[in-house]
Amino acid sequence: MLSLQTQGESLHFSQFFSFFLFLMQKILKGLTVYKIWYGGIGIARLPDGKKVLIKGGALPGSIVDVRVVKSRKDYVEAHLLEIKKQNPELLSGKAICQHFFSPFMQEQDSELQDYQIGCWGCKWQVMNYESQLNLKSEIIKDAFWKLAKKQEIWFLPIVASPLQEGYRNKIEFSFGVYKQLEEAFKKAKKSWSSEEDLLAQGMKKYAIDSNFNLGFHKQGEFSKIVDISACGLISQKANQIFSHLKALCKDSGLAVYDQKTHQGFFRHLVIREGVNTSQTLVNLSVADNNLASHEQTQLREQFLEKLKADPFLQEQVSTFVISYNNGLADIVRNSETEIKTFRGEGMIYENLNFSAFIDSDPDQESEAITVNFRISPSSFFQTNTLGAQRLFWTAMKMIGHIEGNVLDLYCGAGSIGLSLLKIGIGKELVGVEIVKEAIIDARHNAKINGLEAKSFFVASPAEKMLINFPELKEKIQNVGLVVIDPPREGLHPNVIKYLADLKQQYVFKLLYISCNPITMARDIELLVEEGFSFKQVQGVDMFPHTHHIECISVLG
Repeated sequence: MLSLQTQGESLHFSQFFSFFLFLMQKILKGLTVYKIWYGGIGIARLPDGKKVLIKGGALPGSIVDVRVVKSRKDYVEAHLLEIKKQNPELLSGKAICQHFFSPFMQEQDSELQDYQIGCWGCKWQVMNYESQLNLKSEIIKDAFWKLAKKQEIWFLPIVASPLQEGYRNKIEFSFGVYKQLEEAFKKAKKSWSSEEDLLAQGMKKYAIDSNFNLGFHKQGEFSKIVDISACGLISQKANQIFSHLKALCKDSGLAVYDQKTHQGFFRHLVIREGVNTSQTLVNLSVADNNLASHEQTQLREQFLEKLKADPFLQEQVSTFVISYNNGLADIVRNSETEIKTFRGEGMIYENLNFSAFIDSDPDQESEAITVNFRISPSSFFQTNTLGAQRLFWTAMKMIGHIEGNVLDLYCGAGSIGLSLLKIGIGKELVGVEIVKEAIIDARHNAKINGLEAKSFFVASPAEKMLINFPELKEKIQNVGLVVIDPPREGLHPNVIKYLADLKQQYVFKLLYISCNPITMARDIELLVEEGFSFKQVQGVDMFPHTHHIECISVLG
């Protein structure tokens, strides 16, 4: 068979014939993955130099077979079918979760349970952590390649996550059904020529048929839920709560919500944990409008009474809320959702502690600095608490001294801006956030940190803030720092224009924090064209075992 491993190699007619035969079958074999792009996309090349973008978790140095899903003029999109060979230098790590498993991989850890099906939520588990950071460094550099052609950029060494396991303080599980006993064979047969080949790959183990699953959405098939028993990215305590609640829900006799029929009770389970406070919040999302029968209603009441009286939950869970979502959208909360406090205060508290950083910094006066936050069921908070402490402290060191106020255009519940004020950066804080509930949290967080008199928060899209709140013009006159931590899609064009106009009026620093280096690089290039100066990018790893990476830049 044709091996498509090298570039620029002269090919005989028979090789070209085999190559086109593969294209006709939409199967490409023996591709060598030479790099990873943002999104965890593996990159290989065809003999003519055309790129192949591969989804599915292939790592650099892997030799893979793929199925073509789209053929473009300059590139081909493909899904991973089988990994024939992997780079052993990368694979000296150890899987942290029994659900890191794929029927398409040949080289599996023998300690993994062979009856489990992989959720594929964190594909880099078996890669050693140093290699993970190196790959993320390359992802950042690739994102800024266009701007790097125009000017020199310093790419600072990535700041590692304090924890590589159990680092998430929030996780969302979904209830659902997963019926694909026959479907698994149909799909697999497209890749293997016979039933014998199929069985040799062990596919029969992974065909499941369940009416009660609690886990994660299957990648590429959102309507299916992969059942799991534990997750390696959350703490042991959170896993114990998950396991206990799963058993209670399954034993209740109530059905999971089916997206196709819109029948059933259980929809989602969210667990939030205060890492520095040891508080936990459970949010159970249910649909109760379709419990028409008296028997089903009785089962619900019995289940709720059992939850309330459960001694384990009383000991381990600080507060329990139930979200009643009878809408069609498969999300924890929408406009139709009613959140009711089932037990406790309905929210928990967390803090960010910067004391250890200050004690180790000779330029800082030794003083305990702790910033407190209220976390409600819908609050946004960085999912890696200890990583957030490093992220914010790194940003503070990059900012240095400023004069004037801080304008935070995507302030959320105020985590970044209030941390800056508490540490002594900025005189006052003006926070702008589109989510009204986040602004309520931000105002409360300012109050419990003694910063209420120095903070002003408004609920508005950043690009419309001056239209909605003209009084902001006066508060912005003394701006010394603008903070932007936008969603993945980056800055709205009107925000770019606003920042450019603001630069013509005032001298300020611009702190850009992003979880998407692609859109960050695009925005910074536009800002540089508008007269901002830009020198360096700092990566901070908040998401070990995944391709995600946070980046920080300070523009002048």
